[in-house]
Amino acid sequence: MDWFREVIHHCGFTDLGYTGSPFTWSRNHPVDGRTYIRLDRALATIAWKSLFQNTIIQHVPTFASDQSMLIVNLPSIWHRQPKSQPPFCFEAMWLRDLRCAEVTQEAWMEGLYKPKGTPITNYLDNCRARLTSWNKMEFGHIGCQIARLE
Repeated sequence: MDWFREVIHHCGFTDLGYTGSPFTWSRNHPVDGRTYIRLDRALATIAWKSLFQNTIIQHVPTFASDQSMLIVNLPSIWHRQPKSQPPFCFEAMWLRDLRCAEVTQEAWMEGLYKPKGTPITNYLDNCRARLTSWNKMEFGHIGCQIARLE
């Protein structure tokens, strides 16, 4: 744990804070009773915090786990899709195709060379566009294929 703290200090990370429950983990111990702890934290450098000043970290409890989710909301860079375009959804079936990793890796590498925007948004935008295009060419309209096969 000391080594981990040293790395955090060496990298200049600071806690981004949070909204929601003050705890991210709980356990019901037979002798000690219920224990609540804030285990999970979102960390960033001062430079990152200055780029994403409106970032909000939320602790969201889940019923399926003793661990809360951390949601990182970046409202300053969030771009809403036009209503005519459906939201992007990653399909688990893509992982069965060996080409998926290649398409994703190419999209991420392309993001390195875009002069505008932040690297992470470039990577994600490229990934979304490439995977959407690849899906149409490789799989076509899944709903139509399912209906045809039935």
